[in-house]
Amino acid sequence: MSGHDHPQAIGGKMLDPLMKILLAVFGVSAVVMAYRFVMGVGAVSNMTDGFTWGIWEPINVVVFTGIGAGAYGVGLLCYLLNKGQYHGLVRPAVLLGAIAYTLGGSSIMIALGRYWNAVTLPIVPWWNLSSALLEVAVCVMMYVMVLWIEVLPAVFDGAAQSKSPRWSAVGKKWGARMAKAMPYIIALAILLPTMHQSSLGGLYLIAGPKLHPLWHTALLPTLFLVSCLSMGYGAVVVLVNILRLNWNAKQDQALFASMSKVNAGFLLLYVVLRLGDVVLNGKLRFLGADFATFLFVVEMALFIAPAVMFVMPGVQRNRGKLFGAALLALLAGAVYRADTYMTMYRPAGWTADGKSIAAGWDYFPSLGETVVTVGMAAVGMAIFIFISRLFPVVVVDQGKKSTIGRGEVRAASGH
Repeated sequence: MSGHDHPQAIGGKMLDPLMKILLAVFGVSAVVMAYRFVMGVGAVSNMTDGFTWGIWEPINVVVFTGIGAGAYGVGLLCYLLNKGQYHGLVRPAVLLGAIAYTLGGSSIMIALGRYWNAVTLPIVPWWNLSSALLEVAVCVMMYVMVLWIEVLPAVFDGAAQSKSPRWSAVGKKWGARMAKAMPYIIALAILLPTMHQSSLGGLYLIAGPKLHPLWHTALLPTLFLVSCLSMGYGAVVVLVNILRLNWNAKQDQALFASMSKVNAGFLLLYVVLRLGDVVLNGKLRFLGADFATFLFVVEMALFIAPAVMFVMPGVQRNRGKLFGAALLALLAGAVYRADTYMTMYRPAGWTADGKSIAAGWDYFPSLGETVVTVGMAAVGMAIFIFISRLFPVVVVDQGKKSTIGRGEVRAASGH
């Protein structure tokens, strides 16, 4: 993507068939959420005293924020490493991150007991300073605000292109002010995810023997940080490929190949760290003909396969193969995070030889939990479509006939 690429508002019919389906799916989940708030979380979930987190935290929070880490990864390349050619990817990545993190925070509110006490969150003296979740919660809340602030330049660019002189003046005025503040916003946008993504892994250090030895390691903070970057880069490639199919978004294959080489480095770093921990800390004895070993091997395969594919010239030149490799990278991080937070966690712990200790608690996601998770993903897609249709977020390939439909495509004044 060159320095002359400008994001555009996609325009088009807002309530197209896809949007109607997404809103219908979310509508069903909204009914389940309402029922949960009236009848209690136990009425819609299979959570127990042993499995108090269900799938909403491992999937809706930990995995969704990993997907949203594309904003973090692209920001590192574009601003910290001064790789300006990635600038055209910033707005889609930031919007995806803002939506993913917002949905993660919203899921926490759905899962919380005594959710009505959330009104006291801004009262700092009332914070529980002894909570292991405090740093994660504060960083995530701040990062959600920072991400939506990063979305504002697209809004102001859209306003600047308005036919209304009043709105045009507002967009130009506040767009210029926002441009001056962006270096400070970007600094926070790099600092905060570095802190909370590593803390999401560090949080499970206190799980001790409740987390299977193949997953419990002092490297958890590092592994979560590395995996979030690999997920983020994969998510950006997947997103832009989908946008190209639907809205003729510009896709620079050489640029994606270059970014995927960076992703290969993160994927291989994860593999080296993970295998090094197993070998050097005497955990090879936990590998055997059991479910834990199966999951471990699946995870390793999911990380190694895209890493190898990303450095193959044939994959780098082929849009479909690169998309497939990026999807695997995204899936790898998601599986690792879900295994750490849910699949390989046991409330009574694991024995010295890696066998789970029976505790009388079992867990499998209920239909209600699953419906809420699917509904959250659906409304996230709907929000992305809504904002992209109204404001300049996506860089459209002008060299080919656009397929974005019936609305006028409005050019933005800048990035």
